[in-house]
Amino acid sequence: MEVCPEGLTLIQDIATRIHKCQGAALIIDYGNVGSQDTLRAFQRHKQVNVLSYPGNVDVTADVDFGAMKNAVNVDWNRLQLQQTKATTTTTSSSSSLSGVQIVEAFGPQTQGQFLTSMGAVERTIQLIEDDKTSDEQAEELYTALERLVSYDEMGERFKVLAIAQKKDGIFAPPG
Repeated sequence: MEVCPEGLTLIQDIATRIHKCQGAALIIDYGNVGSQDTLRAFQRHKQVNVLSYPGNVDVTADVDFGAMKNAVNVDWNRLQLQQTKATTTTTSSSSSLSGVQIVEAFGPQTQGQFLTSMGAVERTIQLIEDDKTSDEQAEELYTALERLVSYDEMGERFKVLAIAQKKDGIFAPPG
């Protein structure tokens, strides 16, 4: 089982920053929902055994987006509510938590879904159809879009998790 406590702490630090300063965050990486055996190593752009050349290979693992989402939506928000409740009970007799702003993680969804919902296809078509775009540039634009959104390329393997402060009347990020 692959666990990254530092990654969960980092995502909670990001939630805290969003809570204090507003804004939002997009986390984009290759990964899955749930822990899986994804530990692998690369040397000279080829996958090799993790233990084949200790200290001379790049070791990597997929991000567990489910754990990251849980670290914000459950763990971080629970802590914020506990802190707010403790503060309100010591400063007043009211224990209402209705004014607490929560930070929420949305997704994850595939990079292909996210970019498509953000208008990547329409924008690429617009650029390709521009009179100033050469045939070579048009081919490069098409190839780049295909690589980013295609199921067989990065579109499925990479995931997107959005983190933002939840507010009434504000819709969730696309997808």
